[in-house]
Amino acid sequence: MNLSLILIILLSYMIGSISGAIIVGKFKNIDIRKEGSNNAGATNALRTMGVAFALIVLFIDIYKGYFATNYIPFLLNENTAQAKILAAFASILGHVYPLYFKFKGGKGVGTALGTLFAFPELSINILTGLLFWVTSLILTGFVGLSSIIAGIAISIVYLINNKFILNELALYSIFISMFFIFTHRENIFRMLKGTENQFKKIMLINLFKKNDK
Repeated sequence: MNLSLILIILLSYMIGSISGAIIVGKFKNIDIRKEGSNNAGATNALRTMGVAFALIVLFIDIYKGYFATNYIPFLLNENTAQAKILAAFASILGHVYPLYFKFKGGKGVGTALGTLFAFPELSINILTGLLFWVTSLILTGFVGLSSIIAGIAISIVYLINNKFILNELALYSIFISMFFIFTHRENIFRMLKGTENQFKKIMLINLFKKNDK
């Protein structure tokens, strides 16, 4: 591995380590890692700080993934698929294990989404992933499960569209879906125990109940 690729990994990791939830939380004197689910991500920001702050957090998380993936390799004159994938990996890892915040970050979903925008071949599947995410959320109320399903959907659709050829982007999309399962492992355990938080207001069954009243 040459020096440029090493620099791409390091710089992208450092950019990914910029935690939107922790930074925005400071404006409200909140350490989001001690509130709600203790997770430094947009979902917990929504629960603890409200919609406006959650949207800001989500924007930061998405943009840093896009910026690291799209611009860092370009600036270091290594604008190849390999270099961009390494940058994407590193930015997601930075979000989950942020250097500046004692390696305690979020689940990586927003940052991973940002990296997809840097790959035209994958970005066309974002709407598919969003559709699966919304559908799952409405049916189950579980954000973590919906994120896992969306990640798997994006990788499967990409594989189908590319006749199951395992190129670099196919492997990257599979990595994202598997990594979502890893970062949401505690959510999975809580779902099995029946203790996982749900957004019950958005669930379809509850919407029908409201209409029946």
